[in-house]
Amino acid sequence: VILILTKYYHTDMGKVLESSLWRSSDFGTLYTKLNLQPGIVTVIDNFYICPTNKKKIILVSSSHNDRDQSLFISTDEGATFQKQPITFFVETLLFHPKEEDKVLAYTKEGKVN
Repeated sequence: VILILTKYYHTDMGKVLESSLWRSSDFGTLYTKLNLQPGIVTVIDNFYICPTNKKKIILVSSSHNDRDQSLFISTDEGATFQKQPITFFVETLLFHPKEEDKVLAYTKEGKVN
């Protein structure tokens, strides 16, 4: 599986306005654009692949107005995702080195969650 994240960065506004996540399961011959929330604009800030289980992927996304942030979690290489709302804004995320269901998030406010 190949995942590609594309972003449209608006320099005057200083932020990403749009993003798309593309998935290929045939070594890059065909790509499908993933639609996480039909009818809702979500911007994918980043994605993380678990180093001990490549099937587990976490997307960090924010709403178009930057008020809400969510995690989208996949356990099937990005074929499906489950939304998990969070109450903080992720700067970076790390998987636990031995327990794939645990992650460490460093927030934009400089806190560790």
